[in-house]
Amino acid sequence: MIFKINRLTNFGNFRQFQWAGTTPFSKRNLIYGWNYSGKTTLSRLFQILAEPNQLAQWQGCQFEVELQDGTTRTHSNLVNPLLIKVFNRDFVQRNFQQEHQAPSVFIVGGDAIHLRNRIARLSEHETKVLRIKVRMSEDHGRLQSELDLLKTNHARAVSTVTGDRTYNRTKRVAEIERIKATPDVFILTEEDLQAKVSLLRSTEQWADINAVPAPADKPDALHQGLLPVMQKTASNEAIAKLKEDRDLESWIRTGLSHHVESSQCEFCGSTISEERLTALQKHFSKAYEELAAEVASQTSTLEDIELSINLPDERDFFPDLRTQFVALKARIEDWITWADSAVGALAMLAKQKQLSLETQLACVVDTRRTSEIDQFVADINALVTSHNQKGTQIDTEKRSAKGAIEKHQAASFYQNNSVLDREAAIQAAIDQVEKAQNVLTEITAKKLGVETLIQQQSIAAQKINETVQFLLPDNNISVAELPGGSFEFRRDGSPANNLSEGEKTAITFAYFLVTLENNGASLIQTAVFIDDPISSLDSNHIYAIYALITRQLESCLQIFISTHNIELYTLLKDYWFQARQQFANHPDACAYYTRRYIDGTSRQWHSTLEDTPILLRKYKSEYQFIFDQLHLFASSQAPSLHEAYTSPNLLRKFLEAYLGFKKPCISKWSNKLDLLFDVDIDRVEIQKFADDASHLQGLTRALQQPDFISNAQNTVNKVIQALKAKDIMHYTSMCTVIGVSP
Repeated sequence: MIFKINRLTNFGNFRQFQWAGTTPFSKRNLIYGWNYSGKTTLSRLFQILAEPNQLAQWQGCQFEVELQDGTTRTHSNLVNPLLIKVFNRDFVQRNFQQEHQAPSVFIVGGDAIHLRNRIARLSEHETKVLRIKVRMSEDHGRLQSELDLLKTNHARAVSTVTGDRTYNRTKRVAEIERIKATPDVFILTEEDLQAKVSLLRSTEQWADINAVPAPADKPDALHQGLLPVMQKTASNEAIAKLKEDRDLESWIRTGLSHHVESSQCEFCGSTISEERLTALQKHFSKAYEELAAEVASQTSTLEDIELSINLPDERDFFPDLRTQFVALKARIEDWITWADSAVGALAMLAKQKQLSLETQLACVVDTRRTSEIDQFVADINALVTSHNQKGTQIDTEKRSAKGAIEKHQAASFYQNNSVLDREAAIQAAIDQVEKAQNVLTEITAKKLGVETLIQQQSIAAQKINETVQFLLPDNNISVAELPGGSFEFRRDGSPANNLSEGEKTAITFAYFLVTLENNGASLIQTAVFIDDPISSLDSNHIYAIYALITRQLESCLQIFISTHNIELYTLLKDYWFQARQQFANHPDACAYYTRRYIDGTSRQWHSTLEDTPILLRKYKSEYQFIFDQLHLFASSQAPSLHEAYTSPNLLRKFLEAYLGFKKPCISKWSNKLDLLFDVDIDRVEIQKFADDASHLQGLTRALQQPDFISNAQNTVNKVIQALKAKDIMHYTSMCTVIGVSP
């Protein structure tokens, strides 16, 4: 069985696919995806695993497919094809050179059941022997390649790593003698090895790094300084006009200091009455002025503070210390961000106090994180100390690193290689391969003899007719065997020309099902991949296809069904998965989702295969999933080109479903937009966007419109908001389904 696709590159839209965290394949695999998402491309990969000659059509592609037994098939290793049958558009083109004809298929009938059993036993034996041969061939190739490589390159590789051109095989042997008693002691982790190599190869002079001081200003001390000021109060006999005009008040405060012993105005020369001077002096009381000055000083101090810590550059540290430094630097930068926010809050409180000197104000700012910086700075300075110590002993450090690298290489060689044992294993593998090949030759000869008898008693035409009648009961289409090894499809006894697309799909699928038993083949040894079997069929045929899949293909070794049809997907999901477990994956069945997206850098389409999203698993339609995608796009702070490009089609699907339910008496969805929009111009805008932009054939037109992304987001958001305004109950329910706040 196929376990997973480890990697797939330059294969259609699968340009850089990696299997990362997705559930491995099981016996039954259900794949859902919209058109052009990569389902058919995926089926073609499976076709290559069965027919390696198909790889020639995919120049430059690379892949690695892992099987359940741990072995792999790659683009460069397809010597032993897998038994996989694939139904897709390529199958139709290969088998129907003429519209109404196809190659003959030979199926064992009831009168020759013993022949079918004989083929099954031979095939089972052949599979076991083939597995042995493949395993032995792989062992032989791997062991021989490793031994050849070790003999010629190991000493040279160590020399390249350390830069010591005098390091040769003699030194390698001597090193192994020194470490072989306890090789585990000398094995380095990959991170340690790379750090020592970097140190050894470095030509830099490592300068000392200065200690990092803690910041002088800290939020908790500033808070304690402001707290008593916020509690102080001062009163005066305020002049209303001055209280309302702080600039005038400041001007008069300055001028009053020049008239302490004079009643003549220094500005205009007029006499200032004693009553006016007394009123001004009461406005500017001493306590009030002192508090105003103190608050102003606090405000100025807080506003002028710029918290920062002068950190050294990452590249100033030895390589093995840089990872720790980067982590500490990130924590310090996070603290600085927090501290700036706290100081800013204190400054705002001080400004508020300037306007309320007569009132006590609360001074509530969370400064509990202040002490964190002391530990961060201490940790940084510990790294600085370690770096400076290393710098004083750089030559010793390099010699130590070189010795550790050589001992690591010697220990790895000693642990992983034994030349005499390898040569014995290589010869044993060669003997096993030859023995297996002799057995396979005998099996092939026996199967050819049985297949000759099978072809004389074929009932394939009968089986195809039964399936076609099941799928197309009223179309009068039948199949007949012709001389020369082919089938002819007939309508009312004449060649069935001008078949509809639905008829072609039904006939093709019936023919495919019969080919699975060609020449006595056994389903229990066959993996089957069926790609969109209901193309061009109406909903009635969907149930028929579902019945054929669940009844005739249950015994397959492994089955993959890919479809863009939500009805077929839901039928198979209900059959293969448990509702009480929210249709989750289980050992016998897994569900996947093919998704196409636009790479933001290359502006190219990419496809990926991932576990099915929860909204597609949980519900019987894609309505909830589509709403989720639109809501995400409408509320995104950084909408992507991919979201904008796909939004018109998603919006149209959503509106067709929602408006169709709300107003079923009108067929055309755009004629129902009055349910959401009162203004005709809004209805026209939404209709044009959903209809025209849904049919963009490529990215070119979208990229030619500089505002395409923002316009698309605005349009989708307009629909979301209209739904919220016109149907708040439905909107709230949908938000609950997708897990967001209404």
